Amino acid sequence: MTPLFAALLLTGSAFAASLEYAATDAYVDVSEGGVPVLRYNHRSTAVPEGIGPELARGDYVSALYGLDGELLTDDYPKDHPHHRAVNWSWATIRWNGEDRDLFAVRGILARPVGKPRVTSTDGSLVITAESQWKWDDETPVVAEAVTIRIFPQEESGRAVDFDITLNALVDGLEFCGRLEAGYSGFNIRMAPAPGQEIVFHSDAADMQPRRAWADYSSAFSGGTGRSGLAILQHAANPGYPQEWRQYPELNFFQPIYPGGTPIPLSKSEPVRLRYRLWIHRGGADETKMDEQWDAYNNTSSR
Repeated sequence: MTPLFAALLLTGSAFAASLEYAATDAYVDVSEGGVPVLRYNHRSTAVPEGIGPELARGDYVSALYGLDGELLTDDYPKDHPHHRAVNWSWATIRWNGEDRDLFAVRGILARPVGKPRVTSTDGSLVITAESQWKWDDETPVVAEAVTIRIFPQEESGRAVDFDITLNALVDGLEFCGRLEAGYSGFNIRMAPAPGQEIVFHSDAADMQPRRAWADYSSAFSGGTGRSGLAILQHAANPGYPQEWRQYPELNFFQPIYPGGTPIPLSKSEPVRLRYRLWIHRGGADETKMDEQWDAYNNTSSR
């Protein structure tokens, strides 16, 4: 067991299917049967040696693990130290004629509101947290709420659901990904590993149901073979099916919303984004991925 999760044996709270957690003001660690599952950082993470303190950031999953406890994601990679495991941060936040960059941690940061809450639902663990995006780390301009639901491991894998809502707190605010290029938003930086394979799937407009999923697999260090992580888009997401984007040389993949052109963020009508991560052994199996997409969309349509 890694030191990161050693405290679970003493401080964790157990629910059905042996999911456990340890929570502080700063983060929530989740494990199952002594095997780490993930860490959600509500407050800023510790900056590694050699990385500038200005890149400290919170409000993201800083570590996501495979079914055998192998680390699937990367945080503070040397080539792009602003990249961070599993996160939802946008490169263009526009207000009063100026731009700030939440993705690159420039001029705007997600700051915690209160403490993260952990509850149990039907054998799963649910982390709920609120943050405010602060312009120049002073003025709150966006209210964010995230719910992360971690399901017990099944024979075929594990599901982790993300439900993100965004509301503007000021008039005239716009947001998008990197201008023109469109990347950032809900994105994942994977750990370097041999045998990388990235698969994208989006059904044609006349297909019913119209599925959209992506899968990334490699032989990650500490695993027993090839492991994979899939992103399943929820059909109720704005812009569905969202365009897929990959940067294989950076071990980076994501769905893109809203793209590279700023759109208004309302004070009264929130943007809601939902994704399921499916952690599995082996590479992408199209039939199984379709089944997982069906299960996700049939059980979370409300």
